Amino acid sequence: MSTQEKRQRLIDAAYKVFVKKGYLNASIKDIASEAGMTSGLVHYYFKNKEELLLSVQEKVQQRYHKQYDGQPDDTATPEAVLLEVKSRAEDNPDWYRWRYELYSLGMKSESSHLAREVASILKNGRESLSAPLQHLVGDSANASALASILLACFDGLALQKIVDDEFDLDRSYRLLTELLGLYVSKAEGESR
Repeated sequence: MSTQEKRQRLIDAAYKVFVKKGYLNASIKDIASEAGMTSGLVHYYFKNKEELLLSVQEKVQQRYHKQYDGQPDDTATPEAVLLEVKSRAEDNPDWYRWRYELYSLGMKSESSHLAREVASILKNGRESLSAPLQHLVGDSANASALASILLACFDGLALQKIVDDEFDLDRSYRLLTELLGLYVSKAEGESR
């Protein structure tokens, strides 16, 4: 196994352990065990658990953004974007568990680096939503504000789905899609 493959294996194992146990309850030994490696190898590739956490976050972001690479900002419909985000809450709730873990760490941590990382995650999310929204609503300030509202909806709806099996995610996303459509129609009407 190459150096890069070992490093990636540790990152993948850390992601699983952090999602399952939480960062504070996860140990280097847990991560090494999940990867089928020794604790010494974890320390060889990462100077500490926080560096491993940040490496996991970098890989998670890369995987997510790869699916949108090369796509123009105006190709996806609002409905398609909402359905894709909704599918993450249903098909990959660990992705959201990971986000919540980072949010919690960023708010509580004495490390300003973690707080900046969380701020960056949220900013990148707003920016990735804002660009295509600007094509729909025309105004960059409103697109940015709408992106922040949608991001809060996505995170909040996923949280409700994860903790409450009876929560009707489909109904909530249908209504969110309808509300977004109404806002876009209004914005288009005002720009004419």
